Amino acid sequence: MTKEIIIAGGGIAGLSLGIALRERGVETTLCDAGHYPRHRVCGEFISGVSDETLEILGVKSLLVDAERNKTTTWCGPSGNILQRTLPKPALGISRFRLDERMAQRFVELGGTLNEGERVPAEVTKSEGVILATGRPATKGSQWLGLKTHLLDFELQTDLEMHLGDGGYLGMSRIEDRKVNACGLFKIRPELKASKGTTMHEYLSAIGLKSLAERIHSAEKDPTSQLGVSAFILGEQKHESKSLVRLGDQEAIIAPLSGNGMSMAFESSAQAIPLIEAYLDSKLRWEEVGDLLNRQLSRRFRRRIRVANFLNPMLTSRRMQRGITKLNQFSLLPFKSLYESTRS
Repeated sequence: MTKEIIIAGGGIAGLSLGIALRERGVETTLCDAGHYPRHRVCGEFISGVSDETLEILGVKSLLVDAERNKTTTWCGPSGNILQRTLPKPALGISRFRLDERMAQRFVELGGTLNEGERVPAEVTKSEGVILATGRPATKGSQWLGLKTHLLDFELQTDLEMHLGDGGYLGMSRIEDRKVNACGLFKIRPELKASKGTTMHEYLSAIGLKSLAERIHSAEKDPTSQLGVSAFILGEQKHESKSLVRLGDQEAIIAPLSGNGMSMAFESSAQAIPLIEAYLDSKLRWEEVGDLLNRQLSRRFRRRIRVANFLNPMLTSRRMQRGITKLNQFSLLPFKSLYESTRS
């Protein structure tokens, strides 16, 4: 194959696709504005992607030592709402470790990795260029994502979900006895907290004061304390449908689903046969973008709609009380809701 593929962005989608293409002998260059290893605002919770997809991408072996998260507790300001065993264990691994492993694997396979380099905007519209640069910046976003790693932190279950009035926080086990704490909050302009105290301030503001103190007193990895804003949930809006987009460039599912990392892997796997058809001169590059956009929309539409429906419900105190009542009478369809955000 004489054509070259250029991937702009080295997150889960970009790196896993780069590995898959190199395993198929495709000349691939990946450019990322940052440097590995690094932290990302992410749930670090892989749930929903099949072993077959991970094998297709060539990344399954990189996850063999990931934590197996099997149990979950959902809590509100007044205490536990429900406790369950997950239908299938979720993998817990930090982006700090996973992205570095994938970057190393890509290079071992002969891929060209350009760290600290952006693909110029005019080049991103060129033939053979894939956009995997993460979320498109969106003005007027109402959401803020916050993340930190807690050291030697005890959890009730493998995953704790804490629901507040206008936000929520998930905590799950990752490597080296660490816990990833990552939350989604409606932006409150009155909060002008510093980097180290923002999570504490937001948890307190949404009614989770005891959790805020629990986390505030814990030992943390200061390099892992990050925030991200300027994004919208759901399918992302773009003027052109013919550019090849992957991962958060295409769609962002509400974090409560625990399916975001899996969607990034799935979007890359979906792109492989179309890129191969392009390399064999069976498809034009514009056709690859158009077909991939439609395929990903069909594949993810249902789970995104369910997650977008649940997101405001789970950030409402009134709805949280209703969920508690349903669970008390064994009427809460937890398994069905869980599976509907993964298929």
